[in-house]
Amino acid sequence: MDLPFAFDKIAAGSSILGRSQEIGAVVAALEPGGRSLAILAGPRTGKETILREAVEQVRKQRSNLIVCEIDLFNIRTFVDFSALWRERMRECAAEVNRGALLPFEISFDEIAGNKIFDLPGIIAAEARAEMVVYFKEFQNVLRFEDETFSLDMLERAWSRQHHVKYLFTGSFVNAMKSIFEERRLFYGMCRTLELPPLDKRMVCEYIRSAFLNAGRVIEMEEALAIFDISSGNMWYVKQLCSFCYAMPIGYVNRKIVNQARDTLLAIHEPRFKEILLDLTGNQINLLHAVVDGVQKFTSAETLENYRLNSSAGVVRSREALQKKEVLTFDRDDNARLIDPLFEYWLRNYYFV
Repeated sequence: MDLPFAFDKIAAGSSILGRSQEIGAVVAALEPGGRSLAILAGPRTGKETILREAVEQVRKQRSNLIVCEIDLFNIRTFVDFSALWRERMRECAAEVNRGALLPFEISFDEIAGNKIFDLPGIIAAEARAEMVVYFKEFQNVLRFEDETFSLDMLERAWSRQHHVKYLFTGSFVNAMKSIFEERRLFYGMCRTLELPPLDKRMVCEYIRSAFLNAGRVIEMEEALAIFDISSGNMWYVKQLCSFCYAMPIGYVNRKIVNQARDTLLAIHEPRFKEILLDLTGNQINLLHAVVDGVQKFTSAETLENYRLNSSAGVVRSREALQKKEVLTFDRDDNARLIDPLFEYWLRNYYFV
């Protein structure tokens, strides 16, 4: 039996909330003439949900679509990356051949050096198909220190391939921005997509209708409270709703929402404290300014009010917080915390 508010599963089909535009953008990227795509968003924001739904929609229209998924979560060296790449390409070719009327052969072991990164184009041509290479945790390529590796090399290999599209995702949003926006790597073959916040009313209506379908009642005011705690992040929304649903009462009032909030914060608070233990006093002061809505960090008033020492110190703290994936900046240079629950905890429990 599927429980309501499952936050440990990838949403699919009708359970996906408010991402039709983003799914459409991925579908368009996978069409002939489309460009590869990098999704720039923090962890637990629905990247995989969007990509899997888009791929499923394309597959319904084109049966010759090959999808090769490569997760770099535990990959730290170019040697390991090359080995994983060769293995996944071999597996994808074998999978295509299992259902093919005319199987093809590729001498994988005879393809040496960086030529292995041409394999998607070779497989697509041999199979007469379209291929999608889907990367998870792609930012880990920044850890490679092998002198024979460069992202430019990958860009050259992948940009000249036909009938191949690349989908890039990663949990470290600043590292992904560094690759695709600041350094503008893969610029000719790939565009970027950022995920905007979900609409407040849409999320609140989801909360109310989901509780109603589960035989519970929640008023709009309490649904809004859940939204405000989570900033509409569906991973946190579903956790809060799940805790509310576990209470043995049919009417979800504010007391229950507050109990769910306390449970959620108790689970995540050790992680938040660990983040703060890794920060300097100046970095914490800069976070305080961001939480208070300040954006002009180097003004004399801000430097004094938040004990930020100097403009140079602000720059160093800003860079450190970005590197630690605590803070990010939009294209207008406005700061925000990447984790919305961490921001809620700082505002209501730490900076009080």
